[in-house]
Amino acid sequence: MVQSVSARARGRPTAHPIDRLRIRIWFHVVKLRSSLPSAYAIELALDKDRVRKRNADVARPRKWDGYERGEVVPADRPGTRNAIEQAEARFPGTACWFRSPLWAILRGESLDKQRLTDMLRNLDSAITAVLFEAEPRRDDEQPRPQDFCHESVTQLEQIGTFDALVAAVLLAALSEQIAAPHLRELSLDLYIRLQAVVRHLPELGPFYADLFSAIDVVCKHWVYVSPTERIILAGCRCATAARR
Repeated sequence: MVQSVSARARGRPTAHPIDRLRIRIWFHVVKLRSSLPSAYAIELALDKDRVRKRNADVARPRKWDGYERGEVVPADRPGTRNAIEQAEARFPGTACWFRSPLWAILRGESLDKQRLTDMLRNLDSAITAVLFEAEPRRDDEQPRPQDFCHESVTQLEQIGTFDALVAAVLLAALSEQIAAPHLRELSLDLYIRLQAVVRHLPELGPFYADLFSAIDVVCKHWVYVSPTERIILAGCRCATAARR
């Protein structure tokens, strides 16, 4: 399970458990993309001016060590020391892992239909080609969502990327906002199918158990036992699939 840790210094807030997981995954992706062996090597590549070799040792910020352990949350705001931008400039394709809309969902942020739809629009083009029409209709600014069906589930399963997984979670959240049980069933089916694929991605291999546990809290499977009653199976189907 994803767990938090105590603050390491007075005045430093404890990182949200989801942010700890987010940072560890992002750092792991940076390490993979860079082919560098350690946090120290990444620090030399990106913050070499802050590393000073002394007679007996090396003085360095060690912020990348903190990222590796999930103890320090990078400040993703404009500035020359934005670690997300530093890594993206040298190792393209890393920032999207930190900035994925998945983390907002898993932190339990309140997101309305429009925000969720916008998040879906900003996923990888292979995903949006399944979810949205190719061109806007007359008088529309953006393409409309396509009907999500069993064929859509199969297409996203075949794509099998991290963004496909993110789409499944966003669609599950959207189904709650618009009260669409059929969409919820399809999105949860997609999530279950993707687990067998995503767990083998190099970027997620070390973290898939924690990631699926976090998603299971959000993507509970609803079973209607009568028109007036319902029970929640707290991701039991998802957890079973994750253990296979």
